[in-house]
Amino acid sequence: MKQGMKMKLLEQAAREARGDKKVEDVIVLHINHCMDNSFYFNDVLRSLFSHVTLLTPPYNNEDIPEGYSGPCYHGMRQGGLYHLMKNREQLGLSSTEFLEAVLLLVEEAFRRELIPLMRRGKKLLIIEDGGYHFEALSRVKQLFPEVENQIIGVVEQTTSGTRRSMSRQGYRYPYPCASIARSDIKMNLESIFIGQRIVEELGLMLYAADAFYSFHTVLLVGYGIVGRSCRMALEGHFCEPEAYDTDPRMLKAAEDDGMKTFLSPDPEMFYRDTIVIGCVGEPSFGEEMFRAYLEGEGTNVYLASGSSKDVEFSYFLRYVAGKEQEIPGLVPEGQDTAEWYSCYRFRYEGAEKNVYLMAGGKPVNFYREGVISLTYRVIDLIFTEMLSLALYLCRNRNTSPQLYVLGEDNPITRAVSEKEMLESWFRENHFWRRGDLETFLQPHPLAGELRKIVWEKDCGENY
Repeated sequence: MKQGMKMKLLEQAAREARGDKKVEDVIVLHINHCMDNSFYFNDVLRSLFSHVTLLTPPYNNEDIPEGYSGPCYHGMRQGGLYHLMKNREQLGLSSTEFLEAVLLLVEEAFRRELIPLMRRGKKLLIIEDGGYHFEALSRVKQLFPEVENQIIGVVEQTTSGTRRSMSRQGYRYPYPCASIARSDIKMNLESIFIGQRIVEELGLMLYAADAFYSFHTVLLVGYGIVGRSCRMALEGHFCEPEAYDTDPRMLKAAEDDGMKTFLSPDPEMFYRDTIVIGCVGEPSFGEEMFRAYLEGEGTNVYLASGSSKDVEFSYFLRYVAGKEQEIPGLVPEGQDTAEWYSCYRFRYEGAEKNVYLMAGGKPVNFYREGVISLTYRVIDLIFTEMLSLALYLCRNRNTSPQLYVLGEDNPITRAVSEKEMLESWFRENHFWRRGDLETFLQPHPLAGELRKIVWEKDCGENY
């Protein structure tokens, strides 16, 4: 872990829970990205539970810290750590193949470490980012049919992981699934920092492409939690934010924020050079949007992903790879590749058209080598929430098997006070604030609706 970095709330919660002994009858499968703060969290978990197995799918190519050893992508061995040494591109894997590699690691972790302990009566608690274990469980059940009976619950961090639990379980859960994906802290506070990091990192990449926010239109595709946070972070950049969303309610919120809005792709979106930030978590710049750009008067469009997946511009990537039907009148003229972007040059009915794909279509706030998306002090709140839910499941083993979303009305939300956690975070870190916290953080006006409808409709963001 980085020297001097601390997570005060997490450490305090662990001290209060630890007492004089560990939770001896519970083992933990911890699935989290290969980032410094994940190892910090894992050390805290190891101080609380008798055995912790860590599995680390990478966002980037960060090395594991000293003191950790274990199986890698090839030549696995015992050691408590299951690690993909390189990211998907370096391994030369497609998205599907990469997921399969992660699932194989989950299966191997169960086979080598978890199942032997569970056969001796240990209960399993799963703490993860991504919902990977749900897809691996059918394989694990072939090795250990009673596995579901030994799981006391799972704590999930992200919206995409929670969706994965719903699709795999079909709304019928064999054990409790507690999700912080739509907690007040993630929706109202973490989102502020995510929006800031997206805008900051994209700003650096734009400069490298001889571009900038000032005097540009910035089209926010998806005006959910992250889309709106990007708009807030863009204040003072001398740009004109606009919003596109397929949900009229989101557009009404954008209009109330003083923005021009679009319900369907329109060439007017691109009447000048435009910066596009995709905040949907699903393909958002499809053929209709691409054609709208080609029909617009702008010469340059800059495409940047503000979601946690690399799918926002999948149509365009397929098009330039020759995997989509050609658009009549569109003539490719070449491609220039730099460190943080690629420029695809076209002629459309004689007009110059340049598409700058930033960070290869991947999340811009994770892309640069050594970049920190969220600082220790911010992720402190997130990990403390996850630990609080994990401890709740350990202490309440008769919790009904269903999905519990922190922030909705349910027993876990009533037991875990996010308000007290936020108050403590501001106090312990000596941060400035004003008045009532809920109002001060400027939550999305449709936060309540987003918390509910995110499971029914793709309203943006996977954080």
